[in-house]
Amino acid sequence: MTGFGGEHSRAWLELMSAYQEFREKMFYWAKEENDVKYHDLSMELGVPILERDLIQRLQVLNLLKNTDMWDTKAILFVHGELTQIALTEQEEAAAYARMVLKKVKHCPERMEIADKVLTLAAAEERQEKPDYEVFHNGYMLLCDLGCREYLQPYIDQYKDFIYLASGLEEKDLKELAEQVH
Repeated sequence: MTGFGGEHSRAWLELMSAYQEFREKMFYWAKEENDVKYHDLSMELGVPILERDLIQRLQVLNLLKNTDMWDTKAILFVHGELTQIALTEQEEAAAYARMVLKKVKHCPERMEIADKVLTLAAAEERQEKPDYEVFHNGYMLLCDLGCREYLQPYIDQYKDFIYLASGLEEKDLKELAEQVH
């Protein structure tokens, strides 16, 4: 462990010691068998964030925020949960989930995630009172993934819902979609 000088306060020294301990435990957890890691991740991400207490919410947000620990296999194992978070959770959690999903580089896997976006959007559309943010978040995720072939049909089908969530009109959506590579 790294040592700190005597000029730091006692609270700072305790905080840094706990942080170093946390990093060490994260290192050992990252060395676990893949099925153990995937099981842990799917258990954590399977419960909607708003149904958790504040400490658990912060832990899940921190888990999503630390994208350096996410490898492609782990992302693909829990891509359904991550896609659901990216579409249905509050802005910050949705953005972090999009950042994790964006790490998937292979086209077939991105298409699988895009298919999940369409499935979740269709399910939300059938709700009595759909949450319009789901459609805006779905649009943003498709843009982040670079799924151009999914964007236009998505815009055509959900443009009114996206407008109600974000104020973006069809012209704006198409302009943004054209910038996707």
